Amino acid sequence: MCNDRLIRGLSMLTVLVSFSAVAQQSIRQIEPESVPLVIAQTQGTTQESTDSLPESVQEELQPRPELGARLLSDMSEQAQSIRRQELIATSHRVMPSMSREQKQQIYNSMVSISGMSMLELFNFMTAKKQVADEISFDEVIESMEIKANDVNFKKVGHSKIWQDVSAISGLPALRVEVLQFCDAIVGRRMLDFSPEFAIFIPCRITVMEDATGDIWIMTLDWDATWLSMAWHPDSQLTDQLKEDAFRIRDAMEQIMHAGATGQW
Repeated sequence: MCNDRLIRGLSMLTVLVSFSAVAQQSIRQIEPESVPLVIAQTQGTTQESTDSLPESVQEELQPRPELGARLLSDMSEQAQSIRRQELIATSHRVMPSMSREQKQQIYNSMVSISGMSMLELFNFMTAKKQVADEISFDEVIESMEIKANDVNFKKVGHSKIWQDVSAISGLPALRVEVLQFCDAIVGRRMLDFSPEFAIFIPCRITVMEDATGDIWIMTLDWDATWLSMAWHPDSQLTDQLKEDAFRIRDAMEQIMHAGATGQW
């Protein structure tokens, strides 16, 4: 076990170092655009800046949970302008896209240095648990949903892929279902730090039956311990984001454990 962890850690370090070196070289070739730094750790209009505003605008800028879900565009023009300036000052912009050639260069370098095959790379990115033999597929889903509620993760989606596979192929299918969970506030904080993080949300956990009849639970490996190696200035997270990252990792682990053991 210790050797496996050591090999996994060294492989990860090699990939990260390789990625960082090649990525930096490739990114320098991109036409630079202005990407403002986050200059405030918290959002919210200061008392001094709101004192001179009309009372109606001041009220709009205050949290109003009792009004339910609202869009920024629902605000008055003045309140919307103030709020947008505030958000611009406390979040990063979408970065310039990298060309397919640049991405290919980075990928080739990562694979050649790490020595991993495509299958090994997918395995490296995955956290998984095998479900106990006495636990049925439906019990896995139920246990995960109960635990998600317990750790304050909202279930926002449930895709039963096997139904489409069977309907299209005309054959009985192995059962595969993808559950989506979200902590909306944490998701918003991560999007403020990196808009591109949108590709990772909501959190997804797949429950699947393999060809032998075993049931597996899998998700993207949210192990955040590598953050301690994040030396680049643009990789420095706030204490709040670090806390969020570890909480998400622990919550996902608890949800998967509940599904694998039926103990919630």
